[in-house]
Amino acid sequence: MRRFARLLSPAGLVLAGLLFAAPFLTVSCDAPGGYGRAAPGGTTTYTGWDLATGGTPDVTADKLLPPEQGRGDVLAPQPLAGAVLVLLVVGVLIAIGVGRARTRRGVVAALAAIAALFLLVNQATVRLLVEERLREQLTGPLPAGKDVGDFVQDQGGFGFALLALVLVALGNLAGWVRLVRGPGATAAAAGGEAVTAAPEQSGPAATATLPEG
Repeated sequence: MRRFARLLSPAGLVLAGLLFAAPFLTVSCDAPGGYGRAAPGGTTTYTGWDLATGGTPDVTADKLLPPEQGRGDVLAPQPLAGAVLVLLVVGVLIAIGVGRARTRRGVVAALAAIAALFLLVNQATVRLLVEERLREQLTGPLPAGKDVGDFVQDQGGFGFALLALVLVALGNLAGWVRLVRGPGATAAAAGGEAVTAAPEQSGPAATATLPEG
């Protein structure tokens, strides 16, 4: 059972890494003029891997514009997305290779938390970049009541990767706290109370009665 529990941390980190192959962000090309290589009515999909490496996003097949009409939709590699992948690899190695439980849990919790923060900031940054690019590519006014941000949506790959990282961070943090406050700490605290109480118990016995006169 303990061996199975130890596998949960590397498994969660590996899952977060695998989710980079899933959609992180989509652009609905109902906006006037479409977006990038997609004609109006199509959808452009960025995976986490596209964001980390600067890969080419997927476009709805039947809405793909001819090459001469397409516009830029490839983003530069995002440093924070790449940093998340590096942190995941380091975290897996530590979760598997470090034997001391308190050290392992503390370091993995910190790495997972940092990776989750980087992932959040990266997603916010990419949304701003895509919205700005979409705004530049508009060929007409937006529909009434719509804003550029309404056409850019976060997707499940990002959400589930973030959830996996948060669970790994919280699980290891809880384990680290239990180890820090484990039987040794409890025994030390109990010993301190006993030492403190001892003088109080010996006080009355030490009181001497002096003879009169």
